[in-house]
Amino acid sequence: MEMENRAEEMASLSWMSSSLHGGGVVFQKSNESIIKLKPKSCLVCKASWQELAGVLVFSAIPFTAVKAIANSPLGEWLQNRMLETKKAALQDSSKFKALAQKARNESLWYGEERPRWLGPIPYDYPSHLTGELPGDYGFDVAGLSKDPVAFQKYFNFEILHARWAMLAALGALIPELLDMFGAFHFVEPVWWKVGYSKLKVCI
Repeated sequence: MEMENRAEEMASLSWMSSSLHGGGVVFQKSNESIIKLKPKSCLVCKASWQELAGVLVFSAIPFTAVKAIANSPLGEWLQNRMLETKKAALQDSSKFKALAQKARNESLWYGEERPRWLGPIPYDYPSHLTGELPGDYGFDVAGLSKDPVAFQKYFNFEILHARWAMLAALGALIPELLDMFGAFHFVEPVWWKVGYSKLKVCI
């Protein structure tokens, strides 16, 4: 008898349209309250196609400009000037190396007596890290600098990444300055608020 009553109770539930409730399911029992099943959280992209196109265009401008300059007479002149400067620098490299070595010998941050990442705590630091490069505090738990060739490659990559980070910092400030002085109006000039507004989550 109880099973029959439960079956009748379930049959008396009427399913209403879920499209009007953001994907949720709504049931209503006759003459009683409405039961709502809330949908799972969803990601909402609030960027219009104009904003997305603007981001793509502004992202491509630096690369396009560099490519255009490199293929122009100005780019050829700059390359020749750079080669001449490189030749002069190679000729004076011995003098620069001597000055750099002198600076390392007199600096607290180079050599075997440099500060280490664990401070006064005893630790078996890697022997291949001799303190000849800036930022060498003896930290290499993964052994990435054991191979001298790979170590030099990583060192060059780090310099390259640092220069791109400097350009990124400049790119974060320029939109705010342009918007502040009215030279150009952005939908959102503050760099971190742009990402925040695109990644809002609705529950």
